[in-house]
Amino acid sequence: MTTDPVLARQVDAMLFMLVGFALVGLALYLRLRIFIGKRPGGVDTWYYLASAEAIRKRKWLPISLPQYLLHDETESYPAVFPIFLALLPERWRKSYFWLISPLIDAIQLLLLYLLTFRLTDSVLAAGTAGLIYAVTPQLISETRNLNGRAFASLLQTLCMLVLLRSIIPSDGPSANITGPHDYGLWAIGVLLVAVLYNTHTSTTIAFLVSAATLSVVFGERRLIVAGLAGLPLAVIISGGYYLRVIRNHVYAAQFWLENVQFTRAHQVNDSPLFSIHNGSGRPHRQHGLYRSSLSLFIRVIGENPFILPVLVTPIPANVWAAHMYWWAVAVLALSVLTTFGGPLRILGPGYHYMKTSVFPTAYVLSVTVNIQEGAISWVGLALVISVIASFAALAYFYRVMTARETEHTAQTPPDLAEAAAYLGTLPGERVLVLPTMYADFVAYGSHKAVVWGGHSGNLKKFAEFYPVLRRPIEYFVRRYNVDYILLDEAYVQPVRLGIAADLSQVRRFGAMAIYEFVRPAATLQPDLTTL
Repeated sequence: MTTDPVLARQVDAMLFMLVGFALVGLALYLRLRIFIGKRPGGVDTWYYLASAEAIRKRKWLPISLPQYLLHDETESYPAVFPIFLALLPERWRKSYFWLISPLIDAIQLLLLYLLTFRLTDSVLAAGTAGLIYAVTPQLISETRNLNGRAFASLLQTLCMLVLLRSIIPSDGPSANITGPHDYGLWAIGVLLVAVLYNTHTSTTIAFLVSAATLSVVFGERRLIVAGLAGLPLAVIISGGYYLRVIRNHVYAAQFWLENVQFTRAHQVNDSPLFSIHNGSGRPHRQHGLYRSSLSLFIRVIGENPFILPVLVTPIPANVWAAHMYWWAVAVLALSVLTTFGGPLRILGPGYHYMKTSVFPTAYVLSVTVNIQEGAISWVGLALVISVIASFAALAYFYRVMTARETEHTAQTPPDLAEAAAYLGTLPGERVLVLPTMYADFVAYGSHKAVVWGGHSGNLKKFAEFYPVLRRPIEYFVRRYNVDYILLDEAYVQPVRLGIAADLSQVRRFGAMAIYEFVRPAATLQPDLTTL
């Protein structure tokens, strides 16, 4: 019986579309599930929304966000993502901000799906790559906040693909337009790199490490040259603003060199002022990310179980797969080093870097399992285990997010929303908020200034307050003329702060309590610095 070739192509096209739609649907469901029945929120969300609104009003850089009392007068954060947000319709951005990161991530999944199909001509390989990307826990965890990481990850992928296409021959439709030594395409890649510099720092670092690794492995210097050439171009296209960003990075590096031991510390319980002392009289830290290497290893694997099949994946023979293999390995190695590498932790949490490795990892694993090694192989077995582990990690993640009583990172507690709205009706302009992860929302929702910062500028003032309190609460109340203190008492009680006798409750919304400090607030005197 002869198969009709036209019908076969139509069936293949329908299958291709159905698999693509199913993958995008699965990815969006997993990323949005955490918001079902909740009010979306996030930690960084409100800073980025405030930045976008300031850009729309000023229409120039730098912007000022005076609601952050621990910031410099003007901001110095990478500006491309806030500019992108500012270009979106204002009403849509305010109402559907929670969709932005998941949609950007879904676009990157579609890019992976289309590229894999284009290079392999296999719906199975493309579907495997898309499935890996859709269910990777770290990607799903990241998109619960509105921040620049999903946007920067997509931009970094485009940078790398354009540069790789400028050096790898092609027999496809673009072969007549660009060749393997096309400097026009390479120049476009350099321009994208310059935009990436102005978008997100850790993603740029991941790109530079990947480009350097590929240059060494394949002897193609144009990749690392593109990364280096993007730096002066980043300064030029930003009108010099990127020099402020570089200074901001220096401040951040200095800050974390001094405070890396307090990564993920509890601001009160781990503070030298409030910490529980052990038998020797020394402060005994109770919390923090780096309690043990084992717990940290479990965290890393839980964020991305697909690291395991990469460890047993042979270097692919296919030229595109080989380049993506070393791209993925370089980023994963950077993730490990910044997680377990002592001082290198100042570059940020290692699992944040892993986001930029998922795209090449998914491609390499799909090619290896479906084309090179076969499903019945060590790589195939490790891939199946990783998919199962991903769903288990996601179940745990959803459970933790649902059971969390304070420090909500994905949603806005109704009590917090009510408290912020009520603060907006009160006289006075300044609020101290604990836990500080709610400070951005309070600033955005109440239109009051908060004792918070850390996003931009010199961090000396910030270091007194975070990651652990180094001054009594009274110091901050008086120095910044604080009118109200908003406490989530599931996080910390006034008695724990030693200020119970100094507070007068204004209003309570569940666990959220608004207080006034009964001592008169005055401008800080020089002798108060000795407190």
